[in-house]
Amino acid sequence: MDITDYVSTLIEEAIRGRASDIHIEPRADHLCIRQRVDGFLVEGDRIEKERMHAIISRIKVMGHLDIGEKRLPQDGALTVTIDGERVDVRISSMPTLHGEKVVLRLLRNRPELLSLEELGMGEEEKQRLLALIQRSSGLLVVTGPTGAGKTTTLYAILHQLNRVEQNLVTLEDPVEFQLVGVNQIQIHPKAGLTFAHGLRAVLRQDPNIIMVGEIRDRETADIAIRAALTGHLVITTLHTTDASSTITRLLDMGIEPYRIAASLVGAVAQRLIRLICKGCRGKGCDRCQQQGYLHRVGAFEVVAIKEEFQPLIVERAPLSRLRHSFQKLGMRSLADAILEKVMTGETSIAEYHRVVDAHD
Repeated sequence: MDITDYVSTLIEEAIRGRASDIHIEPRADHLCIRQRVDGFLVEGDRIEKERMHAIISRIKVMGHLDIGEKRLPQDGALTVTIDGERVDVRISSMPTLHGEKVVLRLLRNRPELLSLEELGMGEEEKQRLLALIQRSSGLLVVTGPTGAGKTTTLYAILHQLNRVEQNLVTLEDPVEFQLVGVNQIQIHPKAGLTFAHGLRAVLRQDPNIIMVGEIRDRETADIAIRAALTGHLVITTLHTTDASSTITRLLDMGIEPYRIAASLVGAVAQRLIRLICKGCRGKGCDRCQQQGYLHRVGAFEVVAIKEEFQPLIVERAPLSRLRHSFQKLGMRSLADAILEKVMTGETSIAEYHRVVDAHD
């Protein structure tokens, strides 16, 4: 098989195999191909080192990258259609000790957005979230580590809120899926269009609901809170371990406690849990690539910031006290939500410990 056919086949098989990323990694004596499936990297082909430059050059040509530049990172993109499905491929190249490593991120343009139930949200958490997103103003934060599915949850919320009488505006980096009826803005930091700069401009566009892809700094947090306090519903994400940690993260950014207490209406923490393969019940088969798991679903902790919590925020109560107060009012923890999926047979106790212990 020639290089052109090999690269095309590699991408096609990865898409059909439900991979989210393809890693092309130069080693001392060979080129290693790995694919990320359901959050885990699975090793595939080992290619002789002599073909490395031809394979990487072919990918660079497809993504409109400079094939002559091997010393600096580069980013590119292309679009492929496999089995009638349009897939955007984001390309990132990075120089390493043994040559350039290339990662292809596969972004499927799904025809339908997931509902809150399809995300894996329990009825109790769903009802609490629905009440939060029906508010006319306030700050709602979705939290979790990279790869926890936060963006998918944001799109599910926007889908729920997308009505003709509402002006919905998003600031994203990148725009992963196009939403009909939503004004989506692609952030371009190198051109000066940061989250903070874009958010200032959006506030002059008469928005009802604003989605900010991520709060990365105090300036963005400050503007988002100001918008939440002046009659806008602002939905965003933070990198924290659980819903309670949202408060301490904003405090660490330098936001005044009274402003957090006045603006924050709720927080959603989530993780992606692997589901036991129904074809082999966890033993491993061809369908699940011998992993014992097939597909993933979300587990959620939804906290509504009630009036009685506000004094705790203002006095900078420790994280342990915040968590205790939330649980005292019957708000189920993220660990409990995952444990329920173990009890119903959706996932395993090993998966519970993998996820919970890593973020304990």
